[in-house]
Amino acid sequence: YAHDLGLAFQIADDLLDAEGDETVAGKKLRKDGEAGKATFLTLLGVERARAQCGMLVDQAIEHLRHYGPEADLLRAVARYVVERDH
Repeated sequence: YAHDLGLAFQIADDLLDAEGDETVAGKKLRKDGEAGKATFLTLLGVERARAQCGMLVDQAIEHLRHYGPEADLLRAVARYVVERDH
């Protein structure tokens, strides 16, 4: 769960940096591109990175399949990773 969620978080962060709204995010964006930093987006492209992020979140949630409602918070955290805008 943690491994998949961590990678999804990083990809989502790369997407937010490239496509987010600075006013909503509350921080300076597009720093990675300006710095020429290699990111998941530069390696995979935006659409493939977005798909990979979604797959990783789904996979993280799947790791919790044997747990009942007590794992709902962890499922919600995983979904939040791809939905966040800041």
